[in-house]
Amino acid sequence: MRAEAGIGRWPRTADWAVPVLLVTAQLPLTWALARADGTSLGPGRWAATTLAIVAAAVALPWRRTAPAPVLAATILFGACAVAASGSGAVTGVSDGVALYSFAVHRGPRPALLACLTAFVASVLGFLPHGDGLSDLLAEAVLNAVLYLEITTFGQLRRQRTAPPGGSRDAAAGIEREGRAAASAERERLARDVHDVAGHHLSGVAVHSGAAVRADDPELTRQALSAAAEAGREVLASLSRLVDVVGPAPEGGGLKSLLPPLCHGLGRLGVPVSLAVEGRARKLPAGVTAAAYRIAQESLTNAMRYASGAPVRVAVRYTPGAVVLTIENEAPAGGGAVPALGGGRGVRGMRERATGLGGSLTAGPSPAGGWTVEARLPTTAGAERGAGWPEILDALTMVLCAAPPILVLFSPEPLLPGLPAPAVAAVAAALALRAVPLWWRRRAPAAALAVLTAADTLWAVLGVLYAQPSLDLLILGSAAQVAAVYSVACYHPAGRRTWPAALVATLPWGVAIAASLAADPEAAPPAEIPLAIMYGLASTTALTTPVTAGAWLWGRAVSIRSRRWEHAAPDAAAARAGDAVHAERTRVAVGLGGTVLDRTARLVRAAEAGVAGTDDDARTAVAAVADQARAALADVRALLDGMEERV
Repeated sequence: MRAEAGIGRWPRTADWAVPVLLVTAQLPLTWALARADGTSLGPGRWAATTLAIVAAAVALPWRRTAPAPVLAATILFGACAVAASGSGAVTGVSDGVALYSFAVHRGPRPALLACLTAFVASVLGFLPHGDGLSDLLAEAVLNAVLYLEITTFGQLRRQRTAPPGGSRDAAAGIEREGRAAASAERERLARDVHDVAGHHLSGVAVHSGAAVRADDPELTRQALSAAAEAGREVLASLSRLVDVVGPAPEGGGLKSLLPPLCHGLGRLGVPVSLAVEGRARKLPAGVTAAAYRIAQESLTNAMRYASGAPVRVAVRYTPGAVVLTIENEAPAGGGAVPALGGGRGVRGMRERATGLGGSLTAGPSPAGGWTVEARLPTTAGAERGAGWPEILDALTMVLCAAPPILVLFSPEPLLPGLPAPAVAAVAAALALRAVPLWWRRRAPAAALAVLTAADTLWAVLGVLYAQPSLDLLILGSAAQVAAVYSVACYHPAGRRTWPAALVATLPWGVAIAASLAADPEAAPPAEIPLAIMYGLASTTALTTPVTAGAWLWGRAVSIRSRRWEHAAPDAAAARAGDAVHAERTRVAVGLGGTVLDRTARLVRAAEAGVAGTDDDARTAVAAVADQARAALADVRALLDGMEERV
């Protein structure tokens, strides 16, 4: 992520858009804030303030190529603007933009150090203009939250854009994923080749060699019959190994990947049923690949250890997760399914699931079969760097709760005359009101519902007992906006989220309606129902544009974030798929050109010997023994070659 170009490169025309917009908006705002603060800006003072604001903005086009010098320049010129204006109401904007860009292009420690520097500079600039300790404390709290949020947003953007940006760490991670996938597939293929071919061919070689030495016609024919049967089993098993597992998943989702996998087993006589429950939705590539691998490994195990037993595959989409269940019945002939090899397959599947933040259980079923159940998250959020989302949630809570609480304790409180315990209780209620925002990512709809219910209750109690308390609710209205944004941004895909913009207006509609109903002068008793309807309708019309804007913003961020989330897993899955496919191709070529060919000759020789005379049988058993030993040598050479590639 670190910019490679130097500060000497002249910015593109598009890089000047942000500075122009900032200057255009900030100059009239600065004039208005200074006048509201009671500061008179003469020509000289106004010229110096304007020059400092413009100088800070002019540095911004280089914020991507030289974030550290630009941040230092904007902080310095911002402090000059405050000093030149002589008003604490004049605050910098360019330093916030520069801090965000710095956080995007630098790691956590430099970003936090830059955040602290910007905060200290803002407090020192405001210090000569503060109106007492409470005013200074309020300014410090709000600035601290603001700068920390800017830094957090920058770090989150850095984490999201680093993989698509092709950073060395991301490239190394994708390369590691490819190597790990190839290694796992190579180990599985080597184990299966050894178990299938090595065991059977060794038996054929031993028994055929014994028959040659004994020169007993009956024993010779028994050895040939066993060799033909073992050879046919080796051919079938190795063909399944190469063909059934098929190519690596290349996209399209589970809906298009699982049916061919299940049908492939069905063509080989293994009855497989596939059921999908819930509304199918697009999953991150990493989740899709993990689900496919788990289904693939489970079906392969079912084919090996419970041949002929029916297998049921179920995919169930739930809120925030997809549940994959593979269950096979007991093998034909009775008896429980044996333990699955050395447990490496189950361990590998569990590691895939837990690596994505999911879980996997595997074990015998009560009916004597075997069940594998994997629960995988429908987002790849587990691969994000931990910490920054939680910091952002905590800062959002503080930012929404701080303004009304600070006003409550200001020199001119909105609720004068209240005893200290009552003021503390109101402050505690305002702080608790923001607590649902902690769950705004994991349960955004629930957070909005709890917050709306609390604000509605506050509005009713305010109308009935303390009208000024409604002003505190207005100061904390950012909480409703944040909750609507979170519903649009973090709610599971496929759900309608636009009603959140209307739900958030309910407390204000209730407050206005209750105020009209409680005031006899505003609405006579006969007109109270009409007044309530008017209050609800008018308030909804006035506040919906704000909540709708928050919803649109959240939707835009959600769409963009999902694109970012898919980019890195897609690259990793593609690299892993290529590596796995390459391993299968090597094994398929090795088996097809040597082992399978020799095994096929072995079977033909054994069948011809069984059907021929005793002399034909003696000749055939010697040929079978030679072909079995040659096939074993080819298997060992193939396995040795696979080990050398580790």
